[in-house]
Amino acid sequence: MNIKLIAPSLHHEDMLSTPFKLQRVNLPLLAALTPPGHTITIVEEAFAPDDIDQDVDLVGITVLTELALRAYEIGDAYRKKGVKVVMGGIHPTILPEEALEHADAVVVGEAEGVWGQLVADAELNQMKRIYQSDTAANLDCLPMPQRNLLPGSHYQGRLPMPIGVETSRGCPYDCEFCCIGQTLGQRYRVRPVHEVIAEIASIASRDLFFVDDALGLNRESAKKLFTEMIPLGKRWLAQGTVSLAEDLELLGLMKRAGCMGLLVGFESVQKDTQDDVNKIKNLKIGYDEAMHRFHNEGFGILGCFVFGFDFENKGLFDQTLEFIMRSHMDCVQLRILTPYPGTRLYKRLKSEDRLFDHDWWLHGHPPDTLLYQPLGMTADELISGFVRLNRQVYSIGAMTKRFFGMTPWKRTLFGCLVYAGINLSTRKRYFKSLKNPQPFSGASLACVTG
Repeated sequence: MNIKLIAPSLHHEDMLSTPFKLQRVNLPLLAALTPPGHTITIVEEAFAPDDIDQDVDLVGITVLTELALRAYEIGDAYRKKGVKVVMGGIHPTILPEEALEHADAVVVGEAEGVWGQLVADAELNQMKRIYQSDTAANLDCLPMPQRNLLPGSHYQGRLPMPIGVETSRGCPYDCEFCCIGQTLGQRYRVRPVHEVIAEIASIASRDLFFVDDALGLNRESAKKLFTEMIPLGKRWLAQGTVSLAEDLELLGLMKRAGCMGLLVGFESVQKDTQDDVNKIKNLKIGYDEAMHRFHNEGFGILGCFVFGFDFENKGLFDQTLEFIMRSHMDCVQLRILTPYPGTRLYKRLKSEDRLFDHDWWLHGHPPDTLLYQPLGMTADELISGFVRLNRQVYSIGAMTKRFFGMTPWKRTLFGCLVYAGINLSTRKRYFKSLKNPQPFSGASLACVTG
């Protein structure tokens, strides 16, 4: 069979994209899991549009909630041509019946245990509607992802394109606003270090991005991995938690292994909110000290903050700005809280009749649309505070002051270029997104739609 694997992207991609392209690992890994005898094409719409006129027998689409509408458009178009469509990823795992309105089959959860059978069934024209493994995927002996099939393999941008590498899955935390634990499990699973090292050594590029949702939670495994990475001469970025800063030995090994920076979910500067969403239990270090330790190793930090939790009031925006500037945070991601389906947050807001739009992902709302009635402030106060904070954080003066917060000799020339590129492109993207209308501005509970 001719199999096409598609990662959708919005046509107005700059609204969601990061300032640099990332070569992801999920579809190349799925290609490697495909039984022999089939021809595979990978389409990343972030790099190039799909050619729907290609001869294809089976289309697999990975679906994120914010891209569900686009994924459904693609699925409908191929099914209209008589092509079998299967969907997988976070959104179909949470809402399989909805996805089945646009697909012939859905993979619920991880694909490792079911993909081979699905392909065999498709070849016999005997696909089931739902494929779901009874157990979590075994991360031992995963095949080498077929990265050569990625359309972005030859991408040339202003910044090097990091190559995605996976070292673990699952998350033991139980954040109210996140569904990773539900989709990938709350048991933190790590791949064998020697297999990860072999995969990293096989990648020609020097630049990597660890796609783990929470890198390094297993300290023993992480220290072994970073120790063995040192001779490879890579430089890399990753997502991590504030708790990484608790372990100075770990930070030192990360530095020697080539860590350039981390995306860290601070979420809120208010302790009550952190406790309410169950972000990190028993954190042994304060945010200011964590930032000091990260910067002392020369790590650039992209700090993520979310606004609109129930404990927060309009004074939060000034408190957040003060922390960002005091800590000289390198780059900042500011988001209005989004109630994703499958999360405890979504279920609670729905039960409290506070959602303005129950199936918002089907209605084309851009990122940072306020979708629910906040408690600690009015809808207008939340929106106006968010807009003001964006403009303050990404003013030219603030970006310059944040840059000089890290001792200059700890920044490499490459790090300086990355800092400038990420901040300027993020400023442009955010300022453009702030012009999007807020459909529920000034809304009250009387506006709730079903």
